[in-house]
Amino acid sequence: MGFHLSHSNGILSRKPQTFYLAYGSNLSIERMRGRCPDAVVVGRTQIPGYRVLFKKSQSGFYATIEQDANCTVPVLVYMISDYDEALLDRCEGYPRHYYKRYFQLPIHTLDGGKLKGKKSGCMAYVLHEDRLLGEPAMEYFTLLHEGYGRWGFDTAVLEKALADSIGSRNAKKYLKEYASLRW
Repeated sequence: MGFHLSHSNGILSRKPQTFYLAYGSNLSIERMRGRCPDAVVVGRTQIPGYRVLFKKSQSGFYATIEQDANCTVPVLVYMISDYDEALLDRCEGYPRHYYKRYFQLPIHTLDGGKLKGKKSGCMAYVLHEDRLLGEPAMEYFTLLHEGYGRWGFDTAVLEKALADSIGSRNAKKYLKEYASLRW
């Protein structure tokens, strides 16, 4: 018998029923499998009017999204259960570090079709805006870069996030070091 998180009205549902938007390390299926045993990838979408940044959280600088009318954030869409969401709340440091933001977005299946053909309610975790910008650990950036590559997302979004978070000059140095480590 598995471990269950308590809920005020009983045991949390293990049936995936919530659309969760992943734009950071949860682009890794392996990571999500360890965090959310009921999660299922259902597609991709984009969050218009937002950009990615790296901000201070519990133990380093991590991806978050922030409003910017000129940008779009590519995201992977998972269907998660209430149980998964409770586990993610713990992993993400909700509500102390991250809060939840809800979006109405069209979801595209991995083969390019539309899921349900209409917009769906989706949830993403967002770091509180007052958090400081900074440089992510190379290992964390690698995880995101690999996720972007795996799902066909434009890695220029990550490069812009880095420049917006630590400045263009520092981002160029960081990306040069990143490239040298990868080859």
